[in-house]
Amino acid sequence: MVASKDDERRIDKRVPFIQEVEIVGMGTRRCSDLSVGGMYLETIAPYTPGEALPLRLKLQESDPRPIEVQSRVLYVHPGIGVGLGFVDLKSEDRKRIEKMVYS
Repeated sequence: MVASKDDERRIDKRVPFIQEVEIVGMGTRRCSDLSVGGMYLETIAPYTPGEALPLRLKLQESDPRPIEVQSRVLYVHPGIGVGLGFVDLKSEDRKRIEKMVYS
């Protein structure tokens, strides 16, 4: 398997994460993977690198509260999806994601 340029830039471990994620004020999109540094959202919407997207998500349906985090579009696969980086992830939410990713 050949590593892509996107794989070479990643510093955080990614795991499959198939969940609906709310882009606040813009609707929901399907997430396909998650790391403590960001996520990949499947979307045909035309986002641009650097664009800010406020997100709301639950790691599990039973979570008492969602994670709310500002993100930035890092890269775009037109008509397929976008790679997002978390900008202001709270430390307690980072720990929740780390527990899921590294368990």
